[in-house]
Amino acid sequence: MANTSTAPVWLAMIVLPRATLTRRLVRAAVPLQAALGLGYVGLIGRGIALGGERVDFTDGESVARGMANPEGMLAGWTHYLAFDLFVGEWIHRTALEEGINARLALLLTWWAGPAGLTCFLWQRRRARRRAA
Repeated sequence: MANTSTAPVWLAMIVLPRATLTRRLVRAAVPLQAALGLGYVGLIGRGIALGGERVDFTDGESVARGMANPEGMLAGWTHYLAFDLFVGEWIHRTALEEGINARLALLLTWWAGPAGLTCFLWQRRRARRRAA
């Protein structure tokens, strides 16, 4: 359910970046991001309340154990969905303002988070150098 909730926004930003429908979906995504954030906090809180193992983010094995738990995985996945969508919206908005075609960067952000952000930052830097 969480996955499908963000898909229309991603598809609109990638396929129809300048459409009115896309602007509406992007604006409507703010409450969606808040809901995903609250879901994440709730899952983390539930894990703590139930006495689950506290994940030590300085220890890779502890993180792996936390993500092996279905609730831990869902919390992590919800985090990724919310944060990647936030970054994708920033890329979309910035690309429109600066006249950059960000379709590839948005697709990569949707599928592989930081790879898309890196792609867009590279595109943006290249566009700025050309303009100078």
